[in-house]
Amino acid sequence: MSNNLILPSIGIVFFIFRIWLSTFKLKDELQFRRFYVSRLVNYFFCLSIIFNLQNPVFNVILAVCLPAMIFTSMWDINFYRHFKGRDYWKKNKRWLLVERITMHPPILIVGFYIYITGIWNYVPPRDLVVFAIGILIVYPSSYLLDVRLRKRYEWPNGRDLLLVMLISTLGFSVYYLFY
Repeated sequence: MSNNLILPSIGIVFFIFRIWLSTFKLKDELQFRRFYVSRLVNYFFCLSIIFNLQNPVFNVILAVCLPAMIFTSMWDINFYRHFKGRDYWKKNKRWLLVERITMHPPILIVGFYIYITGIWNYVPPRDLVVFAIGILIVYPSSYLLDVRLRKRYEWPNGRDLLLVMLISTLGFSVYYLFY
């Protein structure tokens, strides 16, 4: 298999696995949480991988959402700490652990990789159309799907996540426009 097909193949398999895991296998356990921002960004991450990190729109989404993924991955600490004590997750307890492990770490690894190796190799600087498309994809979809943002569920977690996303977007846009 050619080197330029390895990453897209991994992305396709991971994308299918994440959809199956979050949407079908753990439907009852995750309920409305299936549509939280982190899971949505995970799908955009998969699309970025499928396009071999060559699609600037998905790369913008990954770059802008990286700080939010760092922030939300902090909530994983409580998840892991209280994991054994959650008796109501008897049915798919191991699958829930797999779901959580495959949610933030891959995004963080690849997100840090694109920043460390040079963000401009993945996102064309000062291309407002690419930046706007990425933002217009991630914000409305996050707002429409994540109940924490739409209905203020688990407030202030949703508010804090939104603030981190907005600050990240503003910071990246300033760097993006004036690089």
